[in-house]
Amino acid sequence: MNLLKNKSFRILVFATIISSFGDSLYALAITLSVYELSGSLAGVAGMWLIRALIRIPCQFLSGVVVDRFNRKKVSIYVYLLSAALMLSFVFTNGKYMLLAYVLIFILQGTSDVDNMAQMGLMSELIDKNDLTDANNIFSVTGTVIMLAGPGVGGLLYSLSGTRLLYAIDAATFIAAAGIMCLLPYRYEKRETGKVEFTLLRFAREGIAEIRRLPVVRLVMLTSVFFGVMGRFYEIDKIYVADRILGIGPGGIVYFTYAMAIGSLLAPVVTKLLEKSGLGDVTQYAVLCILLIASFVLWGNTRIFAVSFAANVLIGVFNTGSSIFTNTIFQSRVDKGVFGRVMALRQIVVVLSAVLGIVTAPALVDLVGVGLSMAGVGFLAVWFVLYLLYRGHRAS
Repeated sequence: MNLLKNKSFRILVFATIISSFGDSLYALAITLSVYELSGSLAGVAGMWLIRALIRIPCQFLSGVVVDRFNRKKVSIYVYLLSAALMLSFVFTNGKYMLLAYVLIFILQGTSDVDNMAQMGLMSELIDKNDLTDANNIFSVTGTVIMLAGPGVGGLLYSLSGTRLLYAIDAATFIAAAGIMCLLPYRYEKRETGKVEFTLLRFAREGIAEIRRLPVVRLVMLTSVFFGVMGRFYEIDKIYVADRILGIGPGGIVYFTYAMAIGSLLAPVVTKLLEKSGLGDVTQYAVLCILLIASFVLWGNTRIFAVSFAANVLIGVFNTGSSIFTNTIFQSRVDKGVFGRVMALRQIVVVLSAVLGIVTAPALVDLVGVGLSMAGVGFLAVWFVLYLLYRGHRAS
């Protein structure tokens, strides 16, 4: 595979693997620290609330940062800042609740900036024809880390507590920064002279690029439905496992592993679609409809085997659509406004997720899990088909 001969790609993969492993340990460590310090689930809920609230302004800022500054240096500085924050918790022995919340606040923001910078670097350094393979590899490695990280972290925690986890986190971020220093990247400043940059201009330029590209517009609009259905799934899954399938609240672990299996299979689907000869918009529409059908199937079955299979399919098509989205954005969107377009998409996803969080409990009480999923799914399919029809007419 020519992609593996690309030094830039190898460096990006190694840096991402190491930093992602650190992220997985951090997620476990900070959850355990907050629970130990607060002594209640309310403290953990506050942690998740902070992470959700900080994402909207951080998406704006990350889009600005990666479009206006050297993306390689942005990643390096983010890794070093993350390492410093981790070491602060090591040296204080994780005893201060306020520091924990500050840590959560800053690291969520830096994580969003780093993710945006990495995607921007890929759009510059990877050949367009190799982007699907590149995103497939990142997807598989991410899934493997998602499965291995918590297990390793749990073992380390049982042996030495959270302090060791934070120390290892710091080491992984320092190592990732060192690896990124080796990236052969030449930064070219895109704006010369003094240019006024306001949030209004930020939004206007991003929206103009979205309107220029039909497939990007399709992704943005359908993200609303998937943000809602994704939150329905996350909120309803304990109820489904306990009340509908009768396997107890702990049964959600089966859903997690089923989705992980599906994520590992997703690259096969994306490669088949790539070779199908279908246009970009049609490929994405197919993935959307299959994902919607999988969510609806999961919400409307009382048979464990069918539910498990539906979770596998959700993993396949959700990951497949994410791979497709990354590839399309990286290959089609103008490099000068890439961060802004990605930031706007993420903001749409976060806002739609909030909508899902707010409405999910009420809809379950009113019509149940199955009809909740089916109702939103019907609207989503209709919308996808309408946009597909509009796209074909315009072409």
